Amino acid sequence: MKYFSWIVVVCLSAVAGIVSFQWFNQAPSPQVPVAKSAVIAKVPNNLFKITSSDGRFKGLSDKKRLYIAYFGFTHCPDVCPTSLAVLSAALQGISAPQAEQLQSLFISVDPKRDTPEMVTTYAHYFHPDIVGLSPQEGQLLGLSQSLGVYYQYVEIPDSELEYSVDHNSFFYFINPQGELLAKVPHTLDPQPVIDKIQQLLSQL
Repeated sequence: MKYFSWIVVVCLSAVAGIVSFQWFNQAPSPQVPVAKSAVIAKVPNNLFKITSSDGRFKGLSDKKRLYIAYFGFTHCPDVCPTSLAVLSAALQGISAPQAEQLQSLFISVDPKRDTPEMVTTYAHYFHPDIVGLSPQEGQLLGLSQSLGVYYQYVEIPDSELEYSVDHNSFFYFINPQGELLAKVPHTLDPQPVIDKIQQLLSQL
């Protein structure tokens, strides 16, 4: 219970920050024409054969036209909650037909500690459409190498957590064939994520 109470506090704080940011930043982002995205990288499909604990995801498929993957971990103190709050705000900023074509994934870089059930619960705190995944260590290594995801375990002396995970913070946009089409860096404004979703869906 203590763990999940901590999650609730962190999530509410992150969401409150995003709402405040949006309230004071009402000016629309400039719309810049962007050429059709080239394929940045290709992920072997077997690396995405990860079943979520709620059974909503069993691998990439043509049921969705676009996937957004974010890599983090449930004990992350700040970056992950903020990024997932931004993703949640972005999902609320697109139309229902666009949301139907999209699947958001929160993929743990700490599978030793993050069980599939924990990742699912954590992701759902931010938005019901975000699916939490806990890959096997070999799958995580393959995904990170294919997509350019950085993560490193860092020991924390004299702490109950024992270690933390340093990682980069990007939203990875992937099609059903496992092709990386774009990535958006960590941001406090959901508009760049919304813009990229709409741009890529219009091109697929």
